Amino acid sequence: MTRSAAHRFDNDLRRRAEDHPDQTALTPTYILDPVREMLGGTIELDPCTTPDNPVDAVRFYTPPADGAAEPWDADTIWCNPPYGEARARWVNRCIEAAAFGRQVVLLIPAHTDTRTFQKALEHATTALLIRGRVKFGLPRANGRQVAASHPSALIAWNADLARCAHLGLVIKPAVAQADLFGGAA
Repeated sequence: MTRSAAHRFDNDLRRRAEDHPDQTALTPTYILDPVREMLGGTIELDPCTTPDNPVDAVRFYTPPADGAAEPWDADTIWCNPPYGEARARWVNRCIEAAAFGRQVVLLIPAHTDTRTFQKALEHATTALLIRGRVKFGLPRANGRQVAASHPSALIAWNADLARCAHLGLVIKPAVAQADLFGGAA
């Protein structure tokens, strides 16, 4: 019997609309807690969450509000955006907020071959390639947790993910290193 991997290349799954019900994947505490600690204990803004504010951000935006279009005027920002085609605009918004000196951390699929991922990394201070698949804590019918179908990464601007190194491999993009070392990467 030949098994097909066609489902892996199903663009209807990979390119879901931003408001698709399967776009909501709440960040597990084993990822969020060390990030919160690294940010000084408080996340001031979560621009894309659910009404119950599971990140416990001081301020947050939920649909139908478009958090990517709302003000990002907080010192510490956590962003776990929808993973479909919408990623690009959320990455752009993170980069814009970071340009104002804000500390921003983004959870994103580690699709290292995409323009969106490479743009995020190009502008980042640090990144962390998460070891294993993120387990979102949603139980399946068999009782096991739902794991992401892809690897994930944390991308940070104006923040150092070294304190989260137990989650995976921390990397410092050459641009960030050049900034740290006076232009020589």
